[in-house]
Amino acid sequence: MEVIRERLREAINIDRKEQRAIVVNKNRPALGECIENVSYSSVFVTEMAKKLKKKTLNINDYRRLQNALIQSELNIETLLKVDNILFALARDISGNNPISQLNATNCCCNIALGNTKACTAVAKHISPYIITECESLNRPLLEVCLWTIGNLSSGSKKAFEILHAQKCLQYIIILMHECDNNILPSVIYAALHYIYSGFSSITETELVELAEACKNKNLLEKNSDTLWLLALLSSNIACSKSLYYVLPSIVDFLHQSASNNFSNTILIAACLRILANVLSNASEEIVNIFLKNPKYSHLDVQILFRGLLSHYHKYIRKETIWLLGNLYNHASSNINQTIQDIISFLPPLEEIIASTMG
Repeated sequence: MEVIRERLREAINIDRKEQRAIVVNKNRPALGECIENVSYSSVFVTEMAKKLKKKTLNINDYRRLQNALIQSELNIETLLKVDNILFALARDISGNNPISQLNATNCCCNIALGNTKACTAVAKHISPYIITECESLNRPLLEVCLWTIGNLSSGSKKAFEILHAQKCLQYIIILMHECDNNILPSVIYAALHYIYSGFSSITETELVELAEACKNKNLLEKNSDTLWLLALLSSNIACSKSLYYVLPSIVDFLHQSASNNFSNTILIAACLRILANVLSNASEEIVNIFLKNPKYSHLDVQILFRGLLSHYHKYIRKETIWLLGNLYNHASSNINQTIQDIISFLPPLEEIIASTMG
């Protein structure tokens, strides 16, 4: 579990940086200017916050405030120093003006990309409104609410606890079942960050419900968020059967990756972790989706393992050894024999294991 958390920590740190870039780029067309050439000071933020306390900001002021918050953590801290500013944002989120709702929620989403203190403050004051809007038919608002949930979850343990106490995961599970493909990436983003942050606090039943929702949605996209969400779910044995559906796609992806030198290491690591977790207690028939897939020869499988074990990234070698070990110790003697045959084709495992130490 610690290995998967380490890989996920790397992926989520990248995710949060990418989320900042997405928000900035999303706002540029509306502003009609290049955001890098505009620097918003803490004085500007304080001025906007004081105006917001009195009444809803106009569209341009709200957009400028959003960009000020995404531009600098100091600007987030400055905003939160203004008394009752979060109550003002809550007022607009819970109001009847859809434009003000969206603008205020965007501000909260950007604040949630700040430090732990900022995330906790937003969760305490805003989370009931954000969670309620997960039932919204307003797609842009729903999308930003999901981003905010993901940002809050990964930014503060306390923020996760506040969200979880309000049954936030149930809203995510329902959306995973029911959302369309336009909203799906935002649902996955929220689910990944939520599950990662609170894995030990989430019941097995809830994890299985989410895994079943992923199966129902036939979640197969080859991107970091999707595969690491499935990898995280696979670390609970009760979810394994729900994830059988993804195995053929993962096997194909790994064999295809061999032709380009396994360049996408984040996705490959997630795929290896899913295989290692799901196949360890699966039936011989399920394991053979990987080991004796009619699309690939025995030599193809041997070459795949050899390539993975010689990968320049240590953690890819580690994940591959973990997969080999789980299959070697499988209850089926046939699986064990197949793995022994593969190992005889590989470089000495002792040397590879030694190369992953330290």
